[in-house]
Amino acid sequence: MPPSSVKKTIRSGDTSKQDPFTIIVVSNPALEAPWKSGTFVIDPITSAQAAFDACVNYIESSLFGTLPNQREQFIADPTIAPKIRLISLFITGLTPQPSCSLVAQDGASNLLVARRNVFLSVLAGYGLNVVDVAYAVSLSQSHTRASAWYTTDDDGKGGDTFTLKGGTFSHRYFNLIPGTVALHATSNSLTALHEFGHALSSYSNGSVVDLYVDSSSGLNNKAERPIPAQFDTYKGTSMASDSARDGLGYPASWVSYHCELLDPAFPAVMDNYWMAHDGIPEHCQHDRITREFLRDRLSAKISR
Repeated sequence: MPPSSVKKTIRSGDTSKQDPFTIIVVSNPALEAPWKSGTFVIDPITSAQAAFDACVNYIESSLFGTLPNQREQFIADPTIAPKIRLISLFITGLTPQPSCSLVAQDGASNLLVARRNVFLSVLAGYGLNVVDVAYAVSLSQSHTRASAWYTTDDDGKGGDTFTLKGGTFSHRYFNLIPGTVALHATSNSLTALHEFGHALSSYSNGSVVDLYVDSSSGLNNKAERPIPAQFDTYKGTSMASDSARDGLGYPASWVSYHCELLDPAFPAVMDNYWMAHDGIPEHCQHDRITREFLRDRLSAKISR
């Protein structure tokens, strides 16, 4: 590694595995501003290692369920958490250019967008060749909203087969492009966990979509009126629909509907958790199918 980088192992994961499940958090060397413009500038995070390190600590807490009042604990399960490797990489001093820019600023909103096709080559340059989910942290002065892309699975390799009402799919062990997240250094609450839900899911084997908008169909969202009693059948088990989007309600213009909630008193993690009725978003949990799907996908990748 060049002298302008600091790599830390936050969690060692399953050291008995050649390719343990790996989450990487990297400081973004350069911003494309705006997205798809071909204009690149230094990301302020490159001169703010303390802010980056604090964000790494926050991401770990959000994922592993140690935020104050946090109720979503599926990653903290003792059969899962010790098997996950977490690595941070702070990079500074690179010239802003397309080959090292991991994050772009959306030209029509305040979203940060991961430049997903660049991640593998950048991380490989620092000896990080096994990547399942990667967070790129930015300190953009204008764009603060996080976003994520799903994983591009390697469907030519093995996995754990599962069924949905619509067919047979696989929790693939390996990927062609990891799930990628663009995250602002000031992110808090369940944001890192929410984006992980997107990033761990798959383009070809089940995508976990946002539930706070009238989204296109995904693993956790369907479109129909009237709302049917059954949401889906996952691995042979029938799961009910959330007929009322408990706690929030479906806007009259929506055709989306969701899976049953684990706690009907609170929005799902993939929904608007900021609208928790008691003002504590950390009380929100995943809906039933999202929780089981993400847990199974993690377990499959951990077993490879």
